[in-house]
This record gives sequence, structure tokens and C-alpha cells, in this order.
Amino acid sequence: MGKFWTVRIASVVAALAGCFIFQTVATNLGNDYYLRLFLLAGLYVTLSVSLNLINGITGQFSIGHAAFYMIGAYTAGILTRAYYEQQPLLPELWLVIMMLAGGLFAALAGLLVGLPSLRLKGDYLAIVTLGFGEIIRIVATNQQSVGGSYGFSFGPKVVAPWMVCLLAIITIAICRNLLKSAHGLPFLAVREDEIAASAMGVNVTKTKVAAFVLGSALAGAAGAILALNEGYLNPDIFKMDVSFLILTMVVLGGTGSITGSALAAIFLFLTIEIPRNIQTADGQKVQITLASLLMAGLAIAIAISLLRKIKDHFHGPPNQRLIRNLGVIGGSIAGAIVLSMILNATTVMGDKTFEFDKLRMVILSIMLLVVMLLRPQGVLAHHEFSWDFVKRLFRKDHDDKAEVAS
Repeated sequence: MGKFWTVRIASVVAALAGCFIFQTVATNLGNDYYLRLFLLAGLYVTLSVSLNLINGITGQFSIGHAAFYMIGAYTAGILTRAYYEQQPLLPELWLVIMMLAGGLFAALAGLLVGLPSLRLKGDYLAIVTLGFGEIIRIVATNQQSVGGSYGFSFGPKVVAPWMVCLLAIITIAICRNLLKSAHGLPFLAVREDEIAASAMGVNVTKTKVAAFVLGSALAGAAGAILALNEGYLNPDIFKMDVSFLILTMVVLGGTGSITGSALAAIFLFLTIEIPRNIQTADGQKVQITLASLLMAGLAIAIAISLLRKIKDHFHGPPNQRLIRNLGVIGGSIAGAIVLSMILNATTVMGDKTFEFDKLRMVILSIMLLVVMLLRPQGVLAHHEFSWDFVKRLFRKDHDDKAEVAS
């Protein structure tokens, strides 16, 4: 019992310290744009981990998570516009109440989606959730009471970076405790085999609905934070591509991996957003030549082919495998740079340029293609990041086929 409480108290202290660090860093960025990116990255951690609860841990296939995000945001926005001026609470306390309200309404929406969809799975469930997301967005677009397609403003803004961090930590803690306790076994059983789980006494209906409700509630709470941080909402903020981006974070990190989803959320979001403001020393947008793009594509194709060949046919020690992989990557990069320099100097392809910030989604697509070809189970698969996991990657008896099967 002493060890139990020691671990719990240490976890709470670590969480509070993380919130303090997050708050300190966010408030000292000195730029509202980077502060917004910082907060949105934290919200995407909550969104990806909460979707992972539905898709990765329970084995469902939802691609309409932006709908629950939107419901939480619009709930908070409408209530703030109507009641904020009449209530005596501090802004941070009002934010907590709005998170609870947004989570509650999103949970009810998750219940409405989960119950009729119990007999559906795979692609059919994906279509239902995608359709639900579009219905919610179209309804908001045609409601003049919330500004229609133009959106609506409310205030004042409540910017609380520590709350973003705390919500992400709570979301991770809930999913982690499900995986590490007996309460999470029904979710994993449904993921592996619904029929076998039902035969062993698992209430499949209750488990599916619980996953939808809990995941939706967490997304709704994230939406409430977004609403009060922005002070303005518009249906275009919650387009279909937001759901696809959240799903991509889950798949890239590894369906079923909590830390994989969290790390992928931060990495992918920053990969998309940071190139917007990359400039040269004289303040101009960075230009990429056609030759450089072609050589980069060729280098990636060659590197993928060689890396797959090493993965499938090389059975030596892990350190030698690592050296070969690094050699392929380094050689591909060096070759692409040299060939692009030659083509830029000798052909007309050096005169055709593209703005780097407009290639953000292309870079994201290529990145996903590379990961899916080299590691289709995701970066961490069903594993969680830990030093033991890192050590297992370099063990001599490491079996890639066993890892794929897991």
C-alpha cells in the first residue's frame, strides 16, 4: 500500500510540475502566433489520445472525431455568450465549467452515435461517424443563431495553457489506467475478437458505448478550451480534414499506443504549421526548385526500397542493421543534394520554383507514405515508449515478425 500511494503522489506532483512548465514556456514565447500553436498542439494530444481510446484500444473505426470537438466548442461558445457577463466566477473557473459542459454534450452525442452503430464495424462504422461529423458541421453552417457560415464571436478570451496541459495529462492517465487495470480488459477483448469476448461474458454493447462516450467527452472538453482561447468559432474550423488529421496521428503513432498517439500529435501538427512562417534571412518565403523536388522524391523512393530490403533480408546484429540504415539514409540525402545542385545549375528545372509553405501537405503525405511502407503498424504499434521498449528494439533476439503480429 505504501508503494501504491508513493507512486500516485509522485504522479500527481509530476503532472503539476508539467503543467507549471507548460504554462511558463507558453507565456514566455513572446509571440501570440507561437502561443496559439503551442496550445493547439496540446489540444491535439488530447484529441488523438481520446480517438485512440475508440480506434486503438477498443478496435472501432471512427473518423468523425472533429464532430465531438465541434460540439464541445459550440456548447462553450453559446453558453459563454449568453451567461458569462451575468456570472461572478473567475475566468479560469468558468473555463472548467465550460469544459464539463462541453464534455457532457459531446458525450451525449457520442452516445447517440454509439447506440445505433453497435451492429456496424470497420468501413461501415467509419462512414456513419464521418456522416455524423458532416451533419453537425452543416447544421451549424445553416444556423443563423450561431452566425451561420460566418461564425460568431463571444468574450472575453480565457487563455490558460496549464489547463490544456492538465486535460492532456488527464486523458493520457485515463487511457493508461484502462490498459493497466482490469477495467480495460473488456476494451482490449472487444478489439481482439468481439465474438470471443461476448462468449467470455464481456458486455460488448456496454464496452463499445463506453468507449464512444468517454472518447467523445474528452474531445468535447478540448473543444471548450479551444472556444474560450479563440473567442470566435466558425464551422470551417472543424472541417472533415480535421478528423482525418486526428486519425492520421493515431495511425502514425500506432493504434493502441497512448504515447505513440501523443508524440505523433505534436510532431504532425508542428510539421504542418511551422513551415507557414519559415523565411529567409531577408524576410522572403523559402523557395524550392523543381530539380530539388524531383531529386528528393527519387532519393526517398531509393531509400525506401533499400531500407525494406535490409529489413526483410538482413539478419545480423542490431547495431550493424542500424549502421546500414543510417548509411542508406545519409547516402540518399547526400546524393539528392549533389544531383539537385547539378540540375539546378545545368537545366531549366532550376528556374521553376515553389513556395515551401505551400508544400506542407505534400510533405505530410510523403511522410505518411514512408512510415506506412516501412512500419505499417505505426511507429510504436501497440507498445508504449519506455527505456525497456528501446532496449528491446536492439536485442539480438528481436523478432520483427512477432512485433508485427502484436
